[in-house]
Order: sequence, then structure tokens, then C-alpha cells
Amino acid sequence: MQQQLPLRPSDLVRVWDGYIAFLKQPAGTAIEAVIPRHALLAMTDAARRGRKRRRLLNVLRIASAIVASVGAIVSVAVNPMIIGIGMLLIGGLGFIGAHNRSKIRDEPEIDEVVAEPDATLERNLRALDDFRNLIASGDIPCVERLPDGTLKPVAPAALSAFAADHGTLLILSRDQTLWQCIPRRPIPMSSLWVRMSGRVAPALVTSRVLLDTPDRELFDRRIEWLLSHAQQPTPRARSFCEAVQIIVALRRPEFDGMTFERKKELLSGEGFGESRIEKIHAGIYPAFNNFLRALPMHEFP
Repeated sequence: MQQQLPLRPSDLVRVWDGYIAFLKQPAGTAIEAVIPRHALLAMTDAARRGRKRRRLLNVLRIASAIVASVGAIVSVAVNPMIIGIGMLLIGGLGFIGAHNRSKIRDEPEIDEVVAEPDATLERNLRALDDFRNLIASGDIPCVERLPDGTLKPVAPAALSAFAADHGTLLILSRDQTLWQCIPRRPIPMSSLWVRMSGRVAPALVTSRVLLDTPDRELFDRRIEWLLSHAQQPTPRARSFCEAVQIIVALRRPEFDGMTFERKKELLSGEGFGESRIEKIHAGIYPAFNNFLRALPMHEFP
């Protein structure tokens, strides 16, 4: 945790503006410009349904506990005991079933929010997950601005609400009644502000983004920057550097005009794995993308 408080008001932006900055969008960009209204509605509707479901399960647990308690009394006081034992079993099984169902997550997955193929929306939603997890861990400092203007650090227990089901509503919605749909308690209750310190979403930089860099000089500067931050004697750093080597190889001048399949054939002949080449070409190689999360991407050229 890297939280450094107290913070000055000049250090802070509203949490939704912090998310916009995380996406490297212009200041003042509306949330609806990066998360369309239909996706926001899908997320808020799921949160409301989840809250109703949890309330129903709570009622079922209470009712089951009452039935089990009555069954325990009846089994002792009434003959035949089978009636009370039956009530006890029914109540106990009902309680356990409701309790287990309450542990099932009801936050929609990205592919459930994205109605039609939309790479930009998927990227923004992945960045939203990264953003809320950075806040939940304390890596992005977060404070509440109380009605009297006082800044109060959000307690670690309340920060956990960001990572809980529907915790993205703390970022996307100004309607605090929707925050009540988050199952985690406690939750923040005042306006939320964050200090970004130049943090940007790792999802904005992938191997595909590098391969598509049109300016050769910019491409070279980016590669140099990445390698300078990977000089570590660790397996993760080595895998990352090997991925960078493949990216550089795919951009060789002599490969200009070749199909990807031909490039893959030539590189596999040099000892590079075909599966790794395909993932890097698609921008989905985990060893590369995950390593970026630890780098100061706000300094990326």
C-alpha cells in the first residue's frame, strides 16, 4: 500500500474524473463517452437485482433458522420426534442452501455487459477493473470529502468495497442509493476523491499497440523505455524481455509487406514459439501485459 496522506485539495480529483484520466482521455470527458449508457444500465440493473436477491436470501435464512429452531423444540417436546427432526432438517438445509447461494457473485462479467463486439468498451471495462483494484489496495489514494469540506482518508475496510460486487458504482455513479447495492460493508458515504499521480491504465499499452505504432522513432523509444524498466533478474522480467524481442522481430524492415503467417513461419524457424508469437500479435500475451502493471506507465512515451 502506497497511500500518502494527508492530501492537499490540489492533489485530488473526483473519482470519476480520475477514471477518465486513467484512460488518458481529455479532462471533462463524460463517463458516458467511455462507458455507453446501455452498458451503465446493464451494470446498475444487475446491482439492483443483486440487492433484491440478497434480501430474499436473508429472509429465507431467517425463516429457515426459525423453522430449524422450532423443529429442535418440537423434537424434544412432542412425540413422535420425527416431526421435529423433519422440521429441523428442512430448516437447516434451507439455511445452508441460502447461505451458499449468497456467496455467488452477481456482478456481470465484461462479456455480459458488452452486448455487441466492441474492443474499445472491453478495454475500458478492463481498465475500470484495474482502477478500482488499485483504489481498493490503496495504490491510488482515496479520500472522502465531508459536507463541511474536511478530507477524510477512506478506511481500509471501506476501500474493500471497491473490489466487491458492483464496487464500480462507487466510480461510475453519483447516486449514493446505488452504492447501497454493494454487498460489502462498510461503504463510503461521502463524495470520493483520488490522487492519480499520473497513473494510467495498463490496458492502454499492449503488444498490439506497440506493433501498430506508425512512427518508427516513437516505436524505438518505446522499446528502449520498456527494456530499461525490465532489467531485473526475475523470471517475469525475462519473459517480458523475450516478448519484447518478438515485438521487435515482427517490426523488422525486411518483414514489411509480408503476411502474419509468413512472419510467424520465419520467426518460428528462429526458435520463437508459435503460440507466443500469435498471442503477442493479438495483444493478449499475459506475461507481457501483466508485467506492465508494475511499471510507471504515466512515463511511457
